[in-house]
Amino acid sequence: MISTSKQSNETDIKPILLNKKQRRLGNDLYDLYINIIKDAEKLKKYYGLSDNSFQDDNSSRDNLFCYLALRKRNIEEIQQRLTEDGLSSLGTLEGYVLSSLEQILKHFGYSANSNTSLKKIGLKDSKNLISNRSKSLLGIPRDGRLTSIMVTIDIDLANQPQLLEKLLKNGMDIARINCAFGSVKEWKIIIKAIRDSEKRLSEKGEYNGRCRVFMDLAGPKIRIEKICLPVDPIQIHVPKDSFGKSVRLIEGFLDSQAKYTEKMNLPGTSNFIVSISNGKEEFDDLEIGERLFFYDSSCRFHTMTVLEKISQSRIRVGVGDTIYLDEGIALQREKYFKDFQKIECERNQSGFSHITGIRNAIQTGPIRPNTSELEVKAGDRILLINKQTFKDNSVLLGNAIPRISCSIPEIFSKIEPGHRIFIDDGKIGARVLSVKNDYLELEILYPSHTPGKIKSNKGLNFPDSNLEISAITPQDIENLKFIVKNAAAVSISFTHSPDEIKTLYEEVQRLGYPNFGIIAKIETRNGVHNLGRILSAGLTLPKFGVLIARGDLAIETGFEKLSLIQEDILCLCEASHIPVILATQILETLAESGLPTRAEITDAARAQRAECVMLHKGKFIIEAIKILSLLLKTEQIHHSKKRQIFREFTWQYGMFDVNDNSDKNHTHNSDEIKI
Repeated sequence: MISTSKQSNETDIKPILLNKKQRRLGNDLYDLYINIIKDAEKLKKYYGLSDNSFQDDNSSRDNLFCYLALRKRNIEEIQQRLTEDGLSSLGTLEGYVLSSLEQILKHFGYSANSNTSLKKIGLKDSKNLISNRSKSLLGIPRDGRLTSIMVTIDIDLANQPQLLEKLLKNGMDIARINCAFGSVKEWKIIIKAIRDSEKRLSEKGEYNGRCRVFMDLAGPKIRIEKICLPVDPIQIHVPKDSFGKSVRLIEGFLDSQAKYTEKMNLPGTSNFIVSISNGKEEFDDLEIGERLFFYDSSCRFHTMTVLEKISQSRIRVGVGDTIYLDEGIALQREKYFKDFQKIECERNQSGFSHITGIRNAIQTGPIRPNTSELEVKAGDRILLINKQTFKDNSVLLGNAIPRISCSIPEIFSKIEPGHRIFIDDGKIGARVLSVKNDYLELEILYPSHTPGKIKSNKGLNFPDSNLEISAITPQDIENLKFIVKNAAAVSISFTHSPDEIKTLYEEVQRLGYPNFGIIAKIETRNGVHNLGRILSAGLTLPKFGVLIARGDLAIETGFEKLSLIQEDILCLCEASHIPVILATQILETLAESGLPTRAEITDAARAQRAECVMLHKGKFIIEAIKILSLLLKTEQIHHSKKRQIFREFTWQYGMFDVNDNSDKNHTHNSDEIKI
């Protein structure tokens, strides 16, 4: 360790011509340098990382620790003072922190410290490291580009060989397959289609490369599974003549094996099925011509006539009047109750017709739920329910509030009233009003004017809730067997902590692929806060990268903070010399409509900061890839990474204060980005 006493400082100063203001700046910069080394050595000791834990030069880890030690401080004033003196403002030192500081300190007469165990890296070696790691993971980009282009390929694109050929010819370096959709069967078709396209182009002399395939593990994506709208009674309409008399019977079936009561287009004159939930034993001795008495959901008295016994579970019946069927209607056999019409009909709390004192009644089952899309706007209420409650219609019988089911109901115990929930990438916002064992009651916060549409399979985000869900599911582990044999790298969706990186790498090693590429998708608050530790773990792997998934990340951290968070992630990855893939909505409007917005052109050009940029499919995906390739080539001529003012920075759990084991309970100060 280094002595930081004034006496030591003064002996290090060389007698060069400096005014009082410059000497004070040099002293402040030297103090910063010494404190960065101290803090970085503490981190190194705290995590007990030995040099042989790393695949190559562990200077990346030491530089990352130095950068974290730097960014826990607000050095805006020092940066401004350095700029005023015509010196480097430290805005581009991510990849070589100590070396950069030492070069500036020379101007103030300070010599470099040689008593630290930290490995130092310079500009040239820093660039070589990130370049080599990018080539190892991502491959070599097309001629004229330093940044690779990745395109998401699904089964639809795989069935368009000419389009695949155009993608390969115009700049696709990597094909991404999302394992959240399809199965091994579809994934095989996609990969074969890519290889076949390469072969055809090679034979024509139009393409000589080999497109890498990356596959995303589905992970624990919390999605809407089903939608259930309030169920109205089913009307069975019986036509009448000009005198108001029924023209004919309308036929249907009583079916004890049917799941729902519903209208159906059946052969002949039958057009409805009534599900029977209770009393099916009465089917055994029902007689042709026997009448069943009942009050429908409007509490009007009707009769139903038995026409035919089709089987032990199905009876053909006919009705002579228009009726309204609902769940829980009691059908009473004539032989049990001669004066049934005298019984009074009531409506229970669920809103269904209800008759007391009836024995041996045949009871109708549930109406088929409405499962179309649900339109909502601010002020509406909906229920988010678990799978079992959705299947067991009796739990919320008669509840008029629309219901949606959640793919991972275990999260309910982690959610509290007041927590926010975002639906479909934030297009719809809601707040939790109450938490029950079986469901959450939500109030829609927006949109206010034009209703938003909730559809099945759309994502749910819980930015205020610490869900603590593992990023790797048993299905992911099963899919990994196919992935390691057919792809070049695998991405972990919703990476929260370094433990998930280690778990996946152990599984990859177990399968016999120790050099397989692993990518951490950063798309949650915990993923951002734990990024320093995630990167440190990633540096122990032979091939590792980070993907910035801006869709979920914007929801989790807030749209207004996305730009700062993206910048922080890029800086941390540059400090650790780890390649970055930038994803989500890059040239999306162009890909879908053929005409880009001005903002997305600027966004795409800025993506040159990353080592790879990802595009999603669209009708005009070829135009999008052409424009992106041109933008990246142009931008790299004028920019190399960036210059930045170091003020607030995203708090890093377990990194900014290694002496405090309660980082997650840390009280943020004004110089930290709060997410």
